[in-house]
Amino acid sequence: MARGDRLEVEHRIIGSTVTYLHHGVDLGDGTVVHARPHDFRNPFGGGRVVRTSLPEFAEGRSVRVRNEPAARFTADEIADRALAHVGRDGYDLVVDNCEHFATWCATGSRTSRQVDIVMGRVAAGVSRAAAAVSARAAVGTAERVAVRTALGATVRVGLKTMLPAAIVGEAAALVAEWTAHQRGASEQESRKAGEAAGLTATSLAFAVAGAPAGPAGAVAGALAGATMWIAGSATAAAATGAARHVTKRLTRG
Repeated sequence: MARGDRLEVEHRIIGSTVTYLHHGVDLGDGTVVHARPHDFRNPFGGGRVVRTSLPEFAEGRSVRVRNEPAARFTADEIADRALAHVGRDGYDLVVDNCEHFATWCATGSRTSRQVDIVMGRVAAGVSRAAAAVSARAAVGTAERVAVRTALGATVRVGLKTMLPAAIVGEAAALVAEWTAHQRGASEQESRKAGEAAGLTATSLAFAVAGAPAGPAGAVAGALAGATMWIAGSATAAAATGAARHVTKRLTRG
């Protein structure tokens, strides 16, 4: 660790097993500048930018460096930008958190990969759920809809399977992408982990739905589920992009 590095330390959301990353900027003298809430038990209760010792920042946990996205400023400039804001009031978990601040010090843009993951997956989940509901409305009272699989086969899928599968798949993707990020994976790696988990979960959900028809039904269901996830990812990507655009507008400044 050196002056100008962006540091992160894993915290646990109080009362749960879910972890998140708290970010700061290393000043190279044993101290760290970071934005934090006045009370971690109430992250929506406001906060400020503070300068603390590295041990106080770490709170006994392992600290690692994550310089992603790439810095636009030199190490000294990053440290100076952070130091200049010590004492600044204002903290918001969604649009002005510790990661927004540390990233801004290094790049000039307020971004948070953690917020992007949650908002992106929520937007994608809404998009997939809406597509499932629309499909059901489009076929009226029919119970099944035809899906052309990636292998060229056409499978008829029960409409009652589509919405639960969309929810299960996106939930699995969120957990996998979040977990990979917490473990230090890059943005690309964590996104791939989320997509793989979502694909697997959706395929399994459809396979279970098709299982009463025997092994062939389970295989056909899995193929249909995989195809629907892959197709939905294209639409979901647009929804995710829109969500990120909204976040950037909110955090501009």
